[in-house]
Amino acid sequence: MSQTHRAQGRQQQDDAYVRKSTMYMAVAVALIVGAFLGVQGASMYTPSPAPEKRAVSAPSQQAQGGAANQIAPDVMARILEMEQAVLKDPNDVAAWTKLGHLYFDTDQPKKAIPAYEKSLALKPGDADVLTDLGVMYREDHQHDRALATFEKAIAINPKHQIARFNKGIVLYFDLERKDDALKAWRDLLAINPDAKAPNGQPLKEMMQSLQQQNK
Repeated sequence: MSQTHRAQGRQQQDDAYVRKSTMYMAVAVALIVGAFLGVQGASMYTPSPAPEKRAVSAPSQQAQGGAANQIAPDVMARILEMEQAVLKDPNDVAAWTKLGHLYFDTDQPKKAIPAYEKSLALKPGDADVLTDLGVMYREDHQHDRALATFEKAIAINPKHQIARFNKGIVLYFDLERKDDALKAWRDLLAINPDAKAPNGQPLKEMMQSLQQQNK
């Protein structure tokens, strides 16, 4: 299994909801990350004042129904609040985005996807929302769409490190395009030579470990 990071980078921590990433590769390392840092989001990169990140699992090993049954009452209350908000004002971009995050953090990709898509329909070109949407596509096993969405985020913001990291994860673990994945990560290292996976392992070491395994 592999882990992915999620990408909604935002400057404020208010209303940032986080869930632990639960994907692991048999040997370790790679995570798909989301861009919001919440209560316990794992930092994928070293920069401090950089956009915050939230961790994401991809492909989930839990059924959405099972995850939904484990939602804490306070989180469920926020979900219901945001669901009512988008019913009241279907053009409220912030409400759709927050609703997407809540579904994201409660392992409900099939609900998160349309929420993020609606947010992007109202406010196109948000690289952070695109990155989180890409993670949800991956968790829903829509790997080609996940890759395309990460690439769109990168086209909008070429320095979006989380989107670049996640692109490599999908290429390497899901599509088995290992050479393309390594290139994607090298492109990331060109932007940030100190880039790290969410578990704190330097990306350079992660790549070396994967290459050793494939010899």
